[in-house]
Amino acid sequence: MNASAYDFSGLDSIMNRYSPDAPGAAIIIAQGDSILYERYAGLADMSARTPIGPDTRFCIASCSKQFTVAALLRQVSGYRGPMPLLDTPLSRFFDYEQPFWNDITLRNLANHTSGIPDSRPRTDRNWCVFADEAQSLEYLPSVESTTFGPGEYYDYLNPSFILIANVVEQLTGKDFYKYVTDSIFTPAGMTHTYYFDPGHDGPGQSHAYVPDGDGQWKEYDYGEETFYATRPDGGIYSTARDLLAWENALRDATVLDASLRDLAYRPSVSVTDSPLCDYQRRPDTWYGLGWFIDHPANQPKKVYHTGDNGGYQAYLAKYPEEDIKIIVLENRNDFDRWEFATAIDKTLRVRK
Repeated sequence: MNASAYDFSGLDSIMNRYSPDAPGAAIIIAQGDSILYERYAGLADMSARTPIGPDTRFCIASCSKQFTVAALLRQVSGYRGPMPLLDTPLSRFFDYEQPFWNDITLRNLANHTSGIPDSRPRTDRNWCVFADEAQSLEYLPSVESTTFGPGEYYDYLNPSFILIANVVEQLTGKDFYKYVTDSIFTPAGMTHTYYFDPGHDGPGQSHAYVPDGDGQWKEYDYGEETFYATRPDGGIYSTARDLLAWENALRDATVLDASLRDLAYRPSVSVTDSPLCDYQRRPDTWYGLGWFIDHPANQPKKVYHTGDNGGYQAYLAKYPEEDIKIIVLENRNDFDRWEFATAIDKTLRVRK
């Protein structure tokens, strides 16, 4: 597909709103193996005055969840338990005493239908700001019951993916982050991608910002935002080009068998009809395994995920049948992400 087939002036207008002296964004739109549109704007680091460019690493926040699910799905074919891995109850992997752990499966974790409440303590803000994975799971032994029967409703739960990472470690015998790096990032060609380390900034790492109300910007990432340090649910830093490599690796079944990839892209639970959670609740929306799916009648299916962490916003979307990939990364959160997404769809003429 030739980029000249599209009029990108509308997207240029949106990108032009990012001042060269303020936090900004990176965007790539590709079809097949061709990049149709790629632009960078704004500053990655306000203090250092570092501009955003192809090597800028953004926190992709909840878009990290698809990597955690992919790591789990890679274990499916080799699992030799009494039932398929995704249908295995969590009681096989965790020794929590409550009987409901016998009813919740790995599939329920991966599609947000576990019914486990998010009752992590929030009275101590310092704890919330610096809590790591182990601390974020400390509340689970005290949970007395689920909010609903497992599999009944969609209710977005971040700690689910920390549990999945723990299961991957049990199945592989390897540190989860090293396993993902060696088995997913490296073969996918994601050479500029890593998990957040609270001890130091990685190479090319940006910072996120929010308006301070007085016309200035204040940093808003680790040390300012709660539950920022948990990684399987939201701790990957990556570049727009690396994320395009990820999308192409998924398309080509380089890191995940095509049948398992397609299973992950299949609607599993209705987001639209959830009475409990409004995150991404719009018409014709479902959750698969690690991905949202939008599929209005007589229109192409969109598979995507969004991410919000501190001042970061991320949007990774694809139209698998058209082999269109969309990556939008921002280190500010004051612009409407869905307005941008809609403008992209209109530009590509994939949605009426």
